[in-house]
Amino acid sequence: MFGPATDRGSLVISGASGIVGAGKTMQLGSRLTPFGVRIAALDFPGAQDGIGRQYPGLVQAFGPEGAARIMGNVVRLTYDGKRLPEELGALDPRFLLEAVPEILEVKKAHYALFRAAFPGIEIRSVTSGFPSSALGVGIAHPAFPHGINKVW
Repeated sequence: MFGPATDRGSLVISGASGIVGAGKTMQLGSRLTPFGVRIAALDFPGAQDGIGRQYPGLVQAFGPEGAARIMGNVVRLTYDGKRLPEELGALDPRFLLEAVPEILEVKKAHYALFRAAFPGIEIRSVTSGFPSSALGVGIAHPAFPHGINKVW
């Protein structure tokens, strides 16, 4: 999915500053860093710093050096919901894991942006509020309780 070692693409986690997105950034960052897969942590400007709040757990699990190595592979970017950041293109996104707010129109517009910019990208959602038939993408983890998901 991410390509050969000489041509690795990246994983984009959108909504990366929220509780679910930050957790997925840490979890998947720890698993994919050894394989040279960059993690693009994307969120709206002014979003809470969930990644910073999760960092002590990463240190506890992997030690200070391991946590620093994992976070050194994470590129944090913001976007306005209308245009993707130019820097994202250099990361060659191959997979989008979406954890943006539970607003169907926001999610669909988000997918449209990514499909237009990166036509071959795989997209999955971690929604707990919509079926895949409403989203038009697969659901990667459909069992998050609404108490921790961004329901607006």
